[in-house]
Amino acid sequence: MAGAEAVAGAEAVAGTRAVAGPEAVAEAKAGAEAKAGAARDAVPQMDTQAALPVRIIPCLDVRDGRVVKGVKFRGLTDQGDPAALAHAYEEQGADEVVVLDVTATTEARGTRLDTVRAVRARLSVPLTVGGGIGGVEDASALLEAGADKVAVNTAALKRPGLLAELAARFGSQCVVVSIDALASPPGAYEVVVRSGTERLAVDAVGWARRAVELGAGEILLTSIDRDGTRSGYELPLLRAVRSAVRVPIVASGGADSPEHMADAVGAGADAVLAASIFHQRNWTVERVKQALARLGVRVRPAYEGGTDAHPAIASPGVGAYPGAEPREPVR
Repeated sequence: MAGAEAVAGAEAVAGTRAVAGPEAVAEAKAGAEAKAGAARDAVPQMDTQAALPVRIIPCLDVRDGRVVKGVKFRGLTDQGDPAALAHAYEEQGADEVVVLDVTATTEARGTRLDTVRAVRARLSVPLTVGGGIGGVEDASALLEAGADKVAVNTAALKRPGLLAELAARFGSQCVVVSIDALASPPGAYEVVVRSGTERLAVDAVGWARRAVELGAGEILLTSIDRDGTRSGYELPLLRAVRSAVRVPIVASGGADSPEHMADAVGAGADAVLAASIFHQRNWTVERVKQALARLGVRVRPAYEGGTDAHPAIASPGVGAYPGAEPREPVR
């Protein structure tokens, strides 16, 4: 719009110059178009999607068929049954659910398909699944089991062409590149793979840019430094990646409050992912959405009946979600 106004303005100005003639009009238009192009380049990358509601996404890290959670990918403790928790979060108003098999790659296997099928059987919202995807056939098996999107991490770093293969086979809308980043001073971020155990000396922002060029349609961006700390998302990382890519970014790692989520949106996130605050019943998805709306963040409506009105959902601090059991450290 600003570019069009600039061109129109140039025509008007040139037209008032009685002695200028057509050449002056053309020159003015050319200059305005150049300025309009520069203005478009300066607009935030996701300007075309600015009106879309922010997605709230609970994350289920799964190990041995159980949901687990730790801090900075360590000290995992049991949180409950993935299918039951996924269903509970959908009832609360979750826009999507992410399931990540956190030991599939380190154990040199694919994501357990029975877990994906069980989650899909109780879930109707979009489901992203990641962990142990080494090729097109692995991704195909997950999609057939019920995933809507597949998240690829280690295998894509080892063989970047995998992203292009997945995009060609299933479409970029199904391909999520999962980037686990660790702060690497001064002011840089390094990609870490194999569930946070292997550093690759690869710049996270540069990798995000290349992954999108290869065919990734979304970025799941996790700060290892913030994971499980509940200290807020890594905003400089979000801003840096936002400036490099146009695809949606899912912010992950560090959420403790709706205010943290609003900060992430302000830094360029299109969706916010959280685990601890939902698993530990500090917040329901519905209440997060209500708080975000009060903060001026546009969100999709939550479950119409409200979580407190639904007998299968416990309120924060009261009872437990279906499938949740006493949390013991996972050995």
